[in-house]
Amino acid sequence: MRWMQTRSGLAVDLARPDLSAIDMMVDVAIPLSLTNRFAGHTAKLDVGGFSTAQHAYLGADAVLQETGGDTDAALAFLLHDAHEAFIGDPTSPFVASLDRMAIDRLGRPVNGVIQSTLKIMKAGLDAEIYRRLGLDWPLSAYLHGIVADMDLRMLRRERDELMGDPPGPWANNVETAAPIRSLEGWDFFRGGSQMDVAREWMSRLRAWHPRHVEAQSRGGEPWLLPS
Repeated sequence: MRWMQTRSGLAVDLARPDLSAIDMMVDVAIPLSLTNRFAGHTAKLDVGGFSTAQHAYLGADAVLQETGGDTDAALAFLLHDAHEAFIGDPTSPFVASLDRMAIDRLGRPVNGVIQSTLKIMKAGLDAEIYRRLGLDWPLSAYLHGIVADMDLRMLRRERDELMGDPPGPWANNVETAAPIRSLEGWDFFRGGSQMDVAREWMSRLRAWHPRHVEAQSRGGEPWLLPS
């Protein structure tokens, strides 16, 4: 079985995805609000976890402030992990460990095959999500750079805020990631219910989508509805 069933009841072949009929709230925002960062190992949270949706919209808010209101950049960050609505959030240590264990038919190590294959799958899903929303894909080098930088800085901030004391240093690029001044003092533990989190993610998608003004003037948002 190579297809997965979405919340709205669609079948998605992850190797050859067609996301033209997905419901952005039901099939993306809600699953992202239910997908835990760090596989749920956020020791400073008594219940629940810190979701991919929270990571996405808080980082997007920071991007918006740091770029002086660039909604294209903020939207790019908001959507950068949207593929996790369909495949979850495989942690970096998990993927790296699979790569170390992978062997070919002759028993030879094939380091890197898992990461490269997962990267291709993510890109295929991202392309479909952007197509579903009528947005240009792939990202420009400028937007890609902004997303990659903020993603790393959010990882560092989330680790420091939400996890227990690390038993050892993480990767050097995590340890040296720049602080996010716009989130200083922000209560990372405040997120409301999972449905509230999903609505927060969706509200930013609506606000920053380039067709928002057109949709508002016509009294609807057809680009959000499944085809």
